[in-house]
Amino acid sequence: MAIPLLPEGRASLRAWSYNLGPAWYYDPAYRRIAGSLDITRGALLDVGCGPGWVCIHAAAGNPELDCVGIDQSATMISIAERNRAHRLNITFKQMRAEEIIYPDDTFDRVVAVQTMHHWQDPDAILQELKRVTRPGGVISLWDADPALDVPRDWIRRRGLWPPDAWVKRSWRKWSLGDEGFREMTRRVEGLGLSQVTTDTLGFYRRVVATK
Repeated sequence: MAIPLLPEGRASLRAWSYNLGPAWYYDPAYRRIAGSLDITRGALLDVGCGPGWVCIHAAAGNPELDCVGIDQSATMISIAERNRAHRLNITFKQMRAEEIIYPDDTFDRVVAVQTMHHWQDPDAILQELKRVTRPGGVISLWDADPALDVPRDWIRRRGLWPPDAWVKRSWRKWSLGDEGFREMTRRVEGLGLSQVTTDTLGFYRRVVATK
């Protein structure tokens, strides 16, 4: 008989599996996302950083780039700190995206990868992202594209994980869905930012805006 987990146990298990997934299966995607940010110096903020892989890849080889990752989960921040190891230009902090404890105009790049489906108050979060972005800085929001089977097919080709049906279900669960992504894009457009664009990179889609 299965032993039910307490809520904190379930949260820790989700954090552990989320760390393991990118480490084994999605590492190329996180490297590509970090590279697409086109920043080698200045300051980068990763909102909902999870186990920290975007910051870790962005900071690698860029000693003049200060990377900050925030997540409201203490477990995730603990995992991110372990993954950070000896890297000195990365900071991870437990923090809510609705209340980012940084001054206005702090970051050159602000990124959020596959976290928007968790946002309870997207307008408040978007206002915070805009506030902490420097003039001329870029905000990029990444979402899983549920129309693509790339994660499942990629896993099968790599031979790393049985492509069970729950892989596809989970991928869709982690996505805003088509209407949700369109609505998030409309919200970003309503911030008064310039050059709001959407596109697809790998098996993610993104909305990018310049302050």
